[in-house]
Amino acid sequence: MDRERIERIIENKYSLLLFFLVILLAGSAFTAHNDMMHYTVGSLFAMVVFIIMLKILRASRLLFAAYITLSFLALLLHYLAVFVVHSKSLGTVAIIVYILMIGILIVFMTRRIFSERLVTGDTIKGGISVYIMMGTWWQMVYQLLWMCDPRSFLFPEGTVGQGDFLYYSISTITCLGFGDILPRSYPAKLFSVIEALVGQLYVAVFVARLVGLHVAVHARKHNDGR
Repeated sequence: MDRERIERIIENKYSLLLFFLVILLAGSAFTAHNDMMHYTVGSLFAMVVFIIMLKILRASRLLFAAYITLSFLALLLHYLAVFVVHSKSLGTVAIIVYILMIGILIVFMTRRIFSERLVTGDTIKGGISVYIMMGTWWQMVYQLLWMCDPRSFLFPEGTVGQGDFLYYSISTITCLGFGDILPRSYPAKLFSVIEALVGQLYVAVFVARLVGLHVAVHARKHNDGR
């Protein structure tokens, strides 16, 4: 790959991440009926994408090495829990590792995006990508609550599908609140309220940051033009 192509990828890094996230969500929806395919698309592909993005965003060696280690640990535990020993304990540990991994990536990307000095289309796509990953992070939290207490949520048909927690998380973080899936336990209710608050605050702060940068750039150009 020539230098010019590498620079183009780095310049549009957040656009690339958003593209992969949309593919990941679509793939998860179409493979929900097949456990093996859903596991491959939802776990392996996501980890590869996130590792590539950390490399493009030039994360520190320590963070990069720690993330790769956690990725392999999570994938191994998830595979063993679902397809080999069918252990709820292993599945719970795997979910906790996933929560830790996605949380690290969200914090890292948020700091990078809010440190940008120019408002570009790529920056906006980065903010959207973080918003989607926040929905995924809360999905893992709700899944962990349900694994610890199956009575935490009330589902319309009494059965839990592969995409139910993601659906609930996205509808909560966007404050749609369809009401077909209901939190019943206190932790589930508490985390649902926190997610709704965090989702709205993130949008407000991100938009304010973009507007502030836009105004500052125009003011600087105006002063330089005098």
